[in-house]
Amino acid sequence: MEGLLPASRGNPSDAEAIAQSLKEPSAFATVFERHFSLVHRFLCVRAGVDPAADLASETFAIAFRRRADYDIERPDARPWLLGIAVNLVRQAWRSERRLNRALARLAGERVFHPGGPETGQEQDGRLATLHEVLDQLSGDDRDLLLLFACMDFTYEQIAETMSLPIGTVRSRVHRLRKKLRSQLSEAAREVGV
Repeated sequence: MEGLLPASRGNPSDAEAIAQSLKEPSAFATVFERHFSLVHRFLCVRAGVDPAADLASETFAIAFRRRADYDIERPDARPWLLGIAVNLVRQAWRSERRLNRALARLAGERVFHPGGPETGQEQDGRLATLHEVLDQLSGDDRDLLLLFACMDFTYEQIAETMSLPIGTVRSRVHRLRKKLRSQLSEAAREVGV
């Protein structure tokens, strides 16, 4: 790892901490402590409260194993970490869909689609409408919106997180915002809000 900047003693950047962790694994704790709550919050919103802790832990376990592949030119590890988290959510949903299809075939019933509205907790009509509109989006589109609206990521950070060209991110966010605005306005008119 010749050519790396020496890690700052007081407050190393994520890249410095990751680079240092290659020789001294305990240095990765800086990245974990700095970003675990952000990754956990994202996963709570994206995957639900129950699986979020396990998925967040797995995110950091994968990041630790792959830390030698981290691009040390990027001082902020958040896009990298959330990219790992997004991939874990996708894998979890695919596994759950396969399991639900198999169980439905065995039981001869309809397939349950995860991410659908949760009755009881969504008694507020506007929240239910928003949930229904968001549920119609693909997982990738929901991830884009969550990163943009809830995590306040820049287009560049979203592009890095989702491994997409920045132009694609800009156009998809623009189209999604326009589509959601239209659908939410229409739904509000239907319920008389």
